[in-house]
Amino acid sequence: ICVTDTQAPIEGLIIHHGYVQEGTVNVGDSVHALVDEEHRSDVTRNHTATHLLHAALREVIGPHIRQAGSLVAHDRLRFDFTHIEPISWANIRDIEALVNAQIRSDQSVSKTEMSYQEAITDGALAFFGDRYGSQVRVVQVGGDGGPDLETQWFSKEVCGGTHSDRSGEIGLILI
Repeated sequence: ICVTDTQAPIEGLIIHHGYVQEGTVNVGDSVHALVDEEHRSDVTRNHTATHLLHAALREVIGPHIRQAGSLVAHDRLRFDFTHIEPISWANIRDIEALVNAQIRSDQSVSKTEMSYQEAITDGALAFFGDRYGSQVRVVQVGGDGGPDLETQWFSKEVCGGTHSDRSGEIGLILI
């Protein structure tokens, strides 16, 4: 069976969508799942890059930037957001440079489980409130969350996806 997508429509339930590559599968059959490591690594890098892109957009364009959706694939990412006007090429270059600086600095990427309220109180962004359960995972890129800029994180969001362990694993982004 080749799994093409997973969904979590309600807390505690994960649904796998896919197709039978060879042979047949019947109700009640046991199956053994394996992860395509190369594909997952590609998706992981692009997913972490979306967090860096979001943070850079908010820093360069303004804190009003809100994620409105995204596509994270093995070969690309798309980040949908709201803004009141087109972004200039100079800003696009600044955003790309800022993200790539975070990548080159090889920041740590931490994942921490906590309550939704604790995540919000701790400064995590969460734009899809109706999708979160009472316990969430917070993905933080860089720093330890301390008060001075040298220890402050670059990105901190509620997210259940797959992420790199370090920003340097991404390699490079091109907008």
